[in-house]
This record gives sequence, structure tokens and C-alpha cells, in this order.
Amino acid sequence: MSHDNSRHNFKAFVWHASWLGFTVTFTEVNTVLPGLILEVGGSQIHIGILTAIMIGAPMLTQLLFAGFLTPKSRKKPFLLLGIYLRVFALSGVAWTLSQITRIDPMYMIFLVYGWMLIFTTSGAFAGVSYTDILGKSIAGDQRKKFFVLRQLLSSVGVLVSAIIARELLKRFAYPMNYEILFIAAALSLFLASFGFIALREKPVTSRYESSSVVEIFKFIPGYLREDANLRNFILVNNLTGFATTLMPFYVVLAKDTYSLGAEDIGNFLLIGITGMILSNVLWSQIVRRYSFKGVMVTWIIIGASLPLLALVLSGVATYAIFQVIFFLSGVAMSAQKISVDGVLLEISENDNRALYSGINGAFNLTIALFPLTSGFVIAWLGYTPVFVLGSIAMLSALFFVRRLNCDV
Repeated sequence: MSHDNSRHNFKAFVWHASWLGFTVTFTEVNTVLPGLILEVGGSQIHIGILTAIMIGAPMLTQLLFAGFLTPKSRKKPFLLLGIYLRVFALSGVAWTLSQITRIDPMYMIFLVYGWMLIFTTSGAFAGVSYTDILGKSIAGDQRKKFFVLRQLLSSVGVLVSAIIARELLKRFAYPMNYEILFIAAALSLFLASFGFIALREKPVTSRYESSSVVEIFKFIPGYLREDANLRNFILVNNLTGFATTLMPFYVVLAKDTYSLGAEDIGNFLLIGITGMILSNVLWSQIVRRYSFKGVMVTWIIIGASLPLLALVLSGVATYAIFQVIFFLSGVAMSAQKISVDGVLLEISENDNRALYSGINGAFNLTIALFPLTSGFVIAWLGYTPVFVLGSIAMLSALFFVRRLNCDV
């Protein structure tokens, strides 16, 4: 890869990250989407289903997409296809909300489920291509700089859009406030795609000559047997998934404990984004000294403490103090994004990176299933058993992080 191409692609990825921050905010899975479902009349069970769709569904489909995409020497066309399908899905949610007077509330919830299923699965399709192109388009010595800069610029974009989102949620009545959010999300994602239109992709010949998904699947057992890094990475993501997928339930817990309005959802979002931005200073230092593995350790410690802290604060603290949960959630989300993507790049190579991404997604069973069961268990037994389990499981992931052998 030439130095000029690497610098050009660096800018293309940064452009995408800056605009993507707006889309992420306007469709935020831990605050905005749960708030929408609660507005319609949903419960913990509906939040659990939504979380499974937003987080679990793309994980389960990644391997299918990786099997299809791995033999392709160029993945840019598929990346753009995935992005434009996501734009279509966001527009579909906005249209559905505009028809609220004609649609039964429960039917509307299932329509939102359908649109978000398209949004997340097409995101998984685009994500496999994104990871592969990123690995071969930006030189290794610039990757650490890019990951931290991407998170910083994305967080700044998210902060600006969070302020906008809070004002929209406060100034406009439901459903117009959410309708405007989803229109803005679709437009922002469309603008983000311009960075990838300008991308200069280097074609890479794959070791897999067959484009058959079945043929690609035959390589998976061998990879799992031979690559301890891949096995440990999958175990880390499964164990951390127990607590990570509980974040949307903090909104439900707050609703059950305090009296919430649409403005409060905007406040939660803004507080979380503030945590994401401020923590970037910390991640920059940790990546420089301990690489992505160090950020992963920090993420796990913070993430494991959140469920227990939420239980304690909801029982004894005021609403103002409880909001620290959303600040720390933003810190944890920032660390997760940097560390997981960074470690995946370090344990994979150019010709197997798409496949590794798909294998990891397909084997993330807790992320796919735990949100569904969490909603039912919380409705049946309450928050305590689910939150305690999530905290213990995430903390145990530290054992497997220590066994990862990557660039430290």
C-alpha cells in the first residue's frame, strides 16, 4: 500500500466516522430506541426483543455475510450497498411514525422491529466489508492513531447531535420528535457514505477460491482449533455480552424508579456522549502504552461494575445521582468500540479478516440471546438476579483477555 493511498483512505474513513456519529445518536440503542418503544406502550419484554434485534441479529448473520464476502477481492461495492439499505430502513421508520394515527400501537412496535432488523443486518453486511477494507487500506502504524481519532471525532459529532436530539425530543410532541430524528439519521448516514465513494480499495486475492458459503464454513473448525487468539477473543465477547446488553434496561429501571419524560431520554443520551468524549483522553494514553488490550481490560472493569451500581443507586440515590450510570455507560461504550475493533485487526490478517469478523459474530451467542431472556426474567423476578449475573460474567472475561497474544 502506498503512503499516499493510506493517507487518502485515512481521510475517507474519518469523514465517514464524523457523519456516522449523528446517525448513531439519533438511533441510539441504549436510550433513544428504548424511549421510542416505551412511548408506544412497550414493556421490558419489548425492550429485550428490540435489543436482541439491534445487537444480536447482526452478530448471527455476520458469518453468512463473511462467507459470501471473503472470496471477493474488492468489497467496496458491498460496503456501499449495506449503507444504502440502512438509509432505506431509517427512512422506513420515519414513514411508519408518520402513519401513527392509522396503525395500532402494538402493530407499530412490530413494524419498528422489522425496519430495525433490516437496519442492523445490512449494518452487519457493511461491517464485514468495513473491517476488511480498513485493515488493508490504512497502514499498521497509523491504525492506533485512527482508532482514537475516529472515536474522538465520532464522539464530537455525537455530542452535537445529542444536543439536537434532546431539543427535538423536548420541543416536538410524539411522534413528530422521533420522526424528525429518524429522517435526520437517514440523511446523516447518506452523507457519511461519500467518504467510501472516494475510498481507494486495494484488491486482495483470497486464499479461498470458492465463493460457496458452505465451502467457507469448512475452514471454521480448523481456525478455532489452531488459533487460540480467536478462541479467547470469542470467549471475551460472549462473557462481556451479558453486561453490555443490559445497558438499554438502565432506561427501563430509571423509568420504573423515577418519573421520566421525553426530555429525560435526551438528557441520558447527552450524559452518555459526554462520557464517551471525555474518556477519549484516557484511551489515547492507554493505547499508546498498553495497546488495545489495555483498553479492553479497562472496559471490562467499568462494564462489570455498572449493573451492580445501577441496582444500588436506584434503591438509595436521587434521580440526579442515578444519571452517573449513563455517564459511565458512555465511557464503557467508547472503550468497547476501540478495543474490540482494534484487537480483531491485530489477531487477523488481510485475507482472513472478513472471515474472523464473521466467526466472532456468529459465535456471540450471549449477545443474541441474553437480551431476549433478560426482558422476561426481569418482568418475572426483577432486576437483581439478571444484573448480578451480567456483572459476574463480564468480570470473568478478564481471565481470557490475559491469554490474548496480540500487539501489546
